[in-house]
Amino acid sequence: MINIGITGGETIIAGELIRLLINHPDANVKWVSSHSEHGKLSRMHKGLIGECDLEFSEPLIDEVDLIFNCDSYDSPLCDMALANNETLRVIELSRSYGFVEGRGMYGLSEINRKFMVHDCFGYVLIPSAEAMAVLLALVPLAKNKMLNGDVDITVYFNNCFNNDINVNSIKQEIFDVIKALDYNFTGRINIKQESGTTTRSLLANVEVASQADIDSVKDLYNEYYDDHSFTFVVNQKVDETDVINTNKCLLNFASNDGKLIITSVIDALLKGSAGNAVHIMNLLFGLHEKVGLVLKAQVF
Repeated sequence: MINIGITGGETIIAGELIRLLINHPDANVKWVSSHSEHGKLSRMHKGLIGECDLEFSEPLIDEVDLIFNCDSYDSPLCDMALANNETLRVIELSRSYGFVEGRGMYGLSEINRKFMVHDCFGYVLIPSAEAMAVLLALVPLAKNKMLNGDVDITVYFNNCFNNDINVNSIKQEIFDVIKALDYNFTGRINIKQESGTTTRSLLANVEVASQADIDSVKDLYNEYYDDHSFTFVVNQKVDETDVINTNKCLLNFASNDGKLIITSVIDALLKGSAGNAVHIMNLLFGLHEKVGLVLKAQVF
């Protein structure tokens, strides 16, 4: 059993984490802390009514194997805990540290799964939801040295995290990860944001220069993601509602005038945040990656 603490328990990400973890067969939530809330968690997270009797409490570091840090205010506490406990893991969801700073392991299992399973202690940094959707559309091209020229991205998202989207920060995150995969990449990352149709899902249209035919591209992506449990190539046009309440990413491909157009869609709170964090927890502690994440899509 994995003993777990959660900081920033009042945040929407923490609420989604708790919803997953109380039904996870190998997770034991020992405490949930908050600087602004008290009493039962269900006062803040109404979806937990009748599901969970936990109350907000002080963070007791010595009682846990893993901390999900959802509040940048608590990052120094996690630093201190890691310095005094070499077996503790921290999964960082607060966006306190960026990939560019080289702090911890980047939490994209589609490129770092082997290291998470065998070599990872300390921090794992969860990607932003926007970076997650875009990188899953680009990683196979970057890994195969097929990413040439500029990358033009349109993100359709109604921000469910109740904070402003920092386009420059997201652009830098994507650029740094691509550079780590393909050292010859010299293009620009261009991002614009449009309003999406739901508050949970995020759709990204990614355009890159390519002369490859669609069938070859699909074969490349199917091969790359063949042994990954949550990313799938689909032939039909994808919609934001296709992934709500799942930990999946769906990818669809089209071409136009020398451009490859990749559409990527995820649930921002699950694959783009809390679901990805639980996926990484499973890998860190030697569990099958789908444990606790066999979720049913919302049906309309």
